[in-house]
Amino acid sequence: MTDRDDFQTPALRLGRPAPSDASARAARQRELGLANTPDSVFDEVARKAAEATGATAAMVNLVGESGQYFVGLYGKEPASGDPAFLGEPGRFMDMDQGFCVHVVGRKAALTLDDVFEFSRFRGNPVVDELGVRSYIGVPLIDDDGTVIGTVCAIDPAPRSESEGNSWGNDGLQVLKAARDEVLAEISGRQKIAGVLEGAGGTAMIAARPNLEVLYANSLHDQLFGAVEMLGTPAPEAFPHLAPVGILAIIDHLERGGEPSATAAIPLNEPATGTVVFAAVPVRVPGHATAVLTLGLRDSDGATVLSRAKALASDIGELTDTI
Repeated sequence: MTDRDDFQTPALRLGRPAPSDASARAARQRELGLANTPDSVFDEVARKAAEATGATAAMVNLVGESGQYFVGLYGKEPASGDPAFLGEPGRFMDMDQGFCVHVVGRKAALTLDDVFEFSRFRGNPVVDELGVRSYIGVPLIDDDGTVIGTVCAIDPAPRSESEGNSWGNDGLQVLKAARDEVLAEISGRQKIAGVLEGAGGTAMIAARPNLEVLYANSLHDQLFGAVEMLGTPAPEAFPHLAPVGILAIIDHLERGGEPSATAAIPLNEPATGTVVFAAVPVRVPGHATAVLTLGLRDSDGATVLSRAKALASDIGELTDTI
């Protein structure tokens, strides 16, 4: 697709606002380790995109099955007398709000210098509720062709070529560069998931302090069930973490204690033997602090702790290269 193709008049190229592949898209987001939780790396991508386009706000948006989540978000305070939004967009948006669902549906960029020039968009809730008057967005298309979301920018004032502030091709190139940065980051993070798959036991990484699930390997899924949406707090996603003592050792770590392990937990049929879990700090991209839990069968606490610390070290070193 050429830049010229991307920049055609949006009214001529609109797709459906609610893509029918929502469940496949949500599943792919989980496969890629994309969690619905604030991410400082993507916040920085949004900041640079906003500043480079002169936009008041920019987002890295995961368009999911039942809503949209801004994993990257930046908004600047307008100068005195400048146009301002009517409210804060927040991190979550319904599927019938905003313009990113159209970008996902059409799998192509969308530029709206002035929303009021297009009757289809004039009544969008974000126009009345937030005061959005101009928008530009490009799709995040994964290697397998799945559109997982967008990178976009918005303003509370219209833009135009006559005023010399149209989004134009320059704005499109800025967002394409931001898109490439996001996709490269996602690709790099797949290495972390690969390390967890080779951990030899059940492994999960959750962001602290709210314990949003960032990663969970297939053995963890087999034991505790698959998390429906990454970013869900671990106690909610996995109700059985508390009974086996995992939440207790995480809480001990949160309170400033040393990394520790649970007692040996008997496995139910058809599995046999026991499993011991350990919780240790780990460094991952996009989050100031996180915790890794590792469970190994038929092992003692010291062994599991040692393996968990080594795994956390490997992930930390990998994080430095992403």
